[in-house]
Amino acid sequence: MVFDDVKYREPERRCRPDRDRRWACLAYGLPGVIDLPIYLDRETADLIERHALRDTSVELGGILLGKECLDEKTGLPFVMVTKSLEAKHYENTQASFTYTHDSWEEITRDRDRLHPDLDIVGWYHTHPDFGIFLSSHDQFIHRHFFAQPLQVAYVVDPIRQTRGFFQWRDGELEEVEGYYLFADRADRIALTRLVNDLENFPNAEGGGGGLSPRLEAQLIAMLTRPVTHHQTTADRTQTAVLFSLIGSLVGMLVLAAGFLFYQTYQEIANQARTLKEVQQSTGEIISAQRLALDSLLGETSDGPDKFTARYNLVVRERDDARKEVSRSKTIDAALTDRSNQLEANILKLTKEFETAKKTVERYNEEKKGSPDLLSRLAFLEDAVKSKAKTIREKDAILETTKDADKIEALINSYQRTWYTAAAGWGLFLVTALGFFTMLGQPKPAVKLRDESTTDDPPPHRIA
Repeated sequence: MVFDDVKYREPERRCRPDRDRRWACLAYGLPGVIDLPIYLDRETADLIERHALRDTSVELGGILLGKECLDEKTGLPFVMVTKSLEAKHYENTQASFTYTHDSWEEITRDRDRLHPDLDIVGWYHTHPDFGIFLSSHDQFIHRHFFAQPLQVAYVVDPIRQTRGFFQWRDGELEEVEGYYLFADRADRIALTRLVNDLENFPNAEGGGGGLSPRLEAQLIAMLTRPVTHHQTTADRTQTAVLFSLIGSLVGMLVLAAGFLFYQTYQEIANQARTLKEVQQSTGEIISAQRLALDSLLGETSDGPDKFTARYNLVVRERDDARKEVSRSKTIDAALTDRSNQLEANILKLTKEFETAKKTVERYNEEKKGSPDLLSRLAFLEDAVKSKAKTIREKDAILETTKDADKIEALINSYQRTWYTAAAGWGLFLVTALGFFTMLGQPKPAVKLRDESTTDDPPPHRIA
């Protein structure tokens, strides 16, 4: 960041607004005895509140204009903030706000054009739902660009509806316990309403002054709603039916609203988890930025130009680190997918192993059911070996036989032997057939009669 040369005026002596009858003053909080008295104009405070409510998703900011003064009675310093200028060119995130060269140039031009008699007495920015404090980044900005003893910082949290000033005290930035809002004495009722709105106190009905920014937003929403025209009827029966239908419709709407509320709750829960992750990542980024800025605090003696170059270099390195983190996340996702595939393959192999294990167990059971299987296999192996030996002997005989006549005689002998064996088998079959035929014939009747007198001795026969 390159800031143009800023000319500072000497504090001027004047009467404090709370002792000047032209002004009406009210305290916000409880200003401490050792606090720097800070007087904030009512219209300026209202404009800052409206600016803070414009966008509560990121930090916004601007410049405070006014006068650095000395009390004409006591000689003690105090600050009057009478105007503010919004920063229109800046770099902001949900948790940081940074002025740029363009924003500073435009602020300088607007101040010279609109308020040439006012000085830059500080700056303001918002902390949406973060509370009132100055981060290390905020302190860095204030120390290097708002380092005058009476320059202040104003922080507004538009969500928690809190706000506070910070002042220099013994070389450190400390929050004051309270400050003053002032306005023209004729606007003291409007001033009272604004202070009550800022401190969340109810206002009495009636009275002058405009609406608070929040009430004005609610009123605009109410005025922009479409007007519903109600029809009346003289017939009580029709009125009852009409109200019954309206009641049914309302019941259906309530059910639909409940379902919609449930869906919205689920979405909000998901968004809350996402925001939590974003907050964690943002915290890491902020820590890295703070570390980089803290490392640069000792290097600002070379001038704003060189500091800006170093700052831009750090920003580029931060962007490169973000890209590297994104690449690492992509690699982790790919490794996760590969791990899931390997787990699926392991599960498949496990199932195949279980199937094979069951098959082996079944084979073992079958093996237990046939204990003589190995002995039978051994017997068959011995028979095969014996036949193989016989075949080898016959092959050897055939190989050693060279005389064709012997071979032919051997073949004829083999044929005669085969014919003789066939004739023998045929004779055996005929004999066996005759034998079984004789056995199948019935025995003589005389034999039956002899059987009936088994007690008599068998007759003696001489063949």
